Amino acid sequence: MSLFSCTRSRKKAKKSSRNVQLEEQINKSSRENLELNNLNLTDDDIHYLINKVIEKSQCQSLSLANNQITSNGIQMLINSLLKRSKITHLNLSSNPLGDQVIPFINQLLQNNRTLYHLSLADTNLTDDGVRDLIRTLTTDKLSLRTLDLRSNKSITDLSVPFLVQMVDKNSILSACRLDNCQLSEQGFNQLKEEKSIKW
Repeated sequence: MSLFSCTRSRKKAKKSSRNVQLEEQINKSSRENLELNNLNLTDDDIHYLINKVIEKSQCQSLSLANNQITSNGIQMLINSLLKRSKITHLNLSSNPLGDQVIPFINQLLQNNRTLYHLSLADTNLTDDGVRDLIRTLTTDKLSLRTLDLRSNKSITDLSVPFLVQMVDKNSILSACRLDNCQLSEQGFNQLKEEKSIKW
């Protein structure tokens, strides 16, 4: 057997072992509420997740918090969710997503009428990302009720005018969490004047 063949065999075995670990965690969750937090998942794992779960189940709540998934993985996930899923809760917290993920999130929000809770806490979002997200949220036609943006250290007072605009034009959203961002006391107080939403 050639050295190349041995290398390929080991690589295949490693991937199979990884999939076994992921499948074990999937089996521990209920069919409707899938929790895959703290597993060091990457974009490569999203392919397996889509093939084994998203396309074959009625998953309503999906939590992928504290992994290593990027916006590329989320793009694949959302494309699959839009085709088959009636997702109501999506937790993507503590993944290195950045503002690049917002176009895919906006696509999900615009085309899904069952998503009630979205968590993007600690995902390296900036004021630019918030601005682009709010352009989609500035309407009553979406289903989203709660938005979690906590612990994004690059969200500052520059986002406050956009957040106020969102509240003025969206009567469906009832909560937007912004704890541990870089909002000043003055900025937070300005938001709290908008009493129709919980901050």
